[in-house]
Formats: sequence, structure tokens, C-alpha cells
Amino acid sequence: MTASSRPGRRSHAERSAQTRQHLISTAIDLIGQQGFGQMSIHALARSAGLTSGAVQHHFESKAVLMMQVLDELLRSHIDAGEFWPPVALGAQERAARFLQTLHTLVYAQPRFLVAWNIYLGSRGQPEVLDHIARQRDALDAQLSQGFFATFPELAAQPDREALLGLVFSTLRGLGLLQLFEGHGRTPPSASASAQLALLAELIAARCAAPAAKPPSRSAGPGRRRASPG
Repeated sequence: MTASSRPGRRSHAERSAQTRQHLISTAIDLIGQQGFGQMSIHALARSAGLTSGAVQHHFESKAVLMMQVLDELLRSHIDAGEFWPPVALGAQERAARFLQTLHTLVYAQPRFLVAWNIYLGSRGQPEVLDHIARQRDALDAQLSQGFFATFPELAAQPDREALLGLVFSTLRGLGLLQLFEGHGRTPPSASASAQLALLAELIAARCAAPAAKPPSRSAGPGRRRASPG
């Protein structure tokens, strides 16, 4: 039996992958605690118990590291749990479950603010911004598909994209309320619950509304027909 095939002995690739994951997790914690401006290769190495050279062996620059951190944050959003309730439920219950689950597992998590920290702190790094744009496009497409599969009553609505944008803009805004935790007269969590309830009512009401009919092609009174040719 060779050394590499001994039970319990990790390969070089496995050790490298574990170190990379450790560095990514440490970077997320560091940004969450101290902000993006305090996150450097040197600070990450110190927090992770490694040398700066070891960090740069895995991530050649802070920009490359941030792109990997964003990938990890996106995966944690997607894998956080089951967002989509059964279509057989009533529209009100479907909407309430969907909004509460997504808010709890994604937008109310500290990692949501970490992602925004990276975005705002990377405004001068085009490669990171391009990466964010591609990742957001992919996530938006996935969320759009899931949303209209869960609420098929809304799929034929002429303003379906505007409604979808309203739903996720509200969720993102509620996630940012964490920045004001402990300040103001209304606790952010209480404000979020009230707004989620109103948003659920809106979704349910739109599901109950009759689908919009396409405009008639017939020429009504006072309407001129197009001249042939």
C-alpha cells in the first residue's frame, strides 16, 4: 500500500481545497466583523493562522479572492433551504411561506451584508464588478423561474417582471435594515415582519385577479382601419 492510498490520508488536492475553503470562510467572517476596507491579504493570513505567501499561493490577488468569496456566498444563498412552497397551497399561504423563508435564510443573514460590503468596496475593480454582474444574472434567472413556477397565476400577467422586481427589491431593502439594528424607534425585525405581511397580501391579491385580456384587434367606433398597401 502506497502512502497516498493509506486510509485517512488526504491527498494534496484535498488539503489544498480545505485550505482554500478555510481562507474563504475566514474572509467572510473578517468582512462581516470589520468591513471590507479592513480585509487585506495580510489581515486574512493573520486571522487564518497562515503566512501572506500561503494565502497568495491560493489567491493571487484580493480581487480573485473576492470573486471566490462571492461564489461561496451565492452558493450559500441557493443551498440555504427550500424556498418554494407547494403550488397546491392557497396563494396567501404560499406567498407568506415563500417570503418568510427567503427573508430568513438569505436576506436577514449577516452574509447578505458581507456581499454588499464586497460590492460597494469593489467599485474600482472592473473584474470583480463583471463577475458580480454575471452571478447576479444567473441568480435572477433562477429566482424568476422558481417564482413563476410557484405562482403560475402571475406568469401571464403583462407586468410580471415589474412585480418580480418589486418583490425582490423589497426583500433586498429589508435585508439592508440590519445596518440599523439597535437604532431608531421601530426594531428592524418588527418592520420587516409587517412589510412581508403586506407584500404577501399583494401577491395573493394579484394571484386572485383575473388575467388581463389581450387588446382587441377589431376596429371600434371612431377607430380608423389601416389602409392596405
